[in-house]
Amino acid sequence: MVQASHRSSLLNKFRQHPRVRISTPFVCALSHCQSRRWLRRPGIDLGVVYDLSIRGARVSTEAEIRPGDEVTVCLRLPKQIKPADIAVAKVRWAKGQFFGLAFTEVSPAAQNRLKKYVAIVSTIAT
Repeated sequence: MVQASHRSSLLNKFRQHPRVRISTPFVCALSHCQSRRWLRRPGIDLGVVYDLSIRGARVSTEAEIRPGDEVTVCLRLPKQIKPADIAVAKVRWAKGQFFGLAFTEVSPAAQNRLKKYVAIVSTIAT
């Protein structure tokens, strides 16, 4: 575990927005911004957040998404009353059921919630 934590801190030195590992993964809701597949039924899929920064996340989901898709994301951050609603997140990469999301449109309120949560988790981790 120490080695993984050390590797994570080394990678964060090269990131504009440091990523935090979530010790207790939490649920998020995802839905396509615009359905490009006319046969796809509209709906909301669930995912689990494992890593988070103020500009993106690593999630696991069974949703039918692929790199290049744009999704909306509702993050139910632990110990916060209101969710952080991400208007647009672009799927950057996929590996099995894990996906890297880059937040491209975030409201100021959601940005504040993300900053607060990441700061708290970063403080606890050190």
